[in-house]
Amino acid sequence: MKARMKIDARNGPRHMVLALAALCCGASSAHGVWVAQRAGELAVVLGEGALDEAYEPRQLRETKAFTASGAAAQAQVSARARNAVVEPAKDAAVLWVALEDGFWSQGRDGKWVGGSRRQVPDARKAGHYMKYGTTLLAPVRLPFAPIGAELEIVPLADPFALRRGQRLAVRVLSKGQPVAGVEVIGDFTGHTAGPRVRTDREGRATVTLGSSGLNVIAASLVRPRGDTSEADEDGLEATLAFVLPRAGH
Repeated sequence: MKARMKIDARNGPRHMVLALAALCCGASSAHGVWVAQRAGELAVVLGEGALDEAYEPRQLRETKAFTASGAAAQAQVSARARNAVVEPAKDAAVLWVALEDGFWSQGRDGKWVGGSRRQVPDARKAGHYMKYGTTLLAPVRLPFAPIGAELEIVPLADPFALRRGQRLAVRVLSKGQPVAGVEVIGDFTGHTAGPRVRTDREGRATVTLGSSGLNVIAASLVRPRGDTSEADEDGLEATLAFVLPRAGH
């Protein structure tokens, strides 16, 4: 495909201090989304562990880019046959993406199929699922200003100053509000079954970096729906990704 979209992040990130949200939290077991090098390009990756799934580029609902100081930057998205790639401006230090995984329903046989409860009326369970990913391309000014997404993970220290095995403090937020009780996976690509760290009242957790290269930290949140005509829940997945610099560089 050659379709191209030019993204201008006009609404910069906002730094907010709000009260704890009363939300239902769950362990991360679904795919996440982040940006990583693929065949010499920065691709929007939908995956978990070693899995890298194909998806329709139109599922990518929103892309934003920011400079190290938090100002809006340019990023151009190109659709490929099985995914999408991003070409950020030279001054971009942060890429943020939102990808819609859509409605999924669990049938009476226990198998999951695409579609809402209206398409699968006898479903045991149905949900609508969104993925959000914040990828750091370079060090940024701290404190990191939240995007204001439905779910996001922000760093509380500079990860580029760390090495594999060292610890990084992060905060999990929903629309800028800290979320308590969320389980955070520190190594979403290398050790998805590894230890989880639960966020405290301020949404904070400290994880151990599992890779000397690409690190993906993940958290998920499940919100029950009041109107269950289409789905019982909204499932949100967020990641924070970055590549540690090689020693001596």
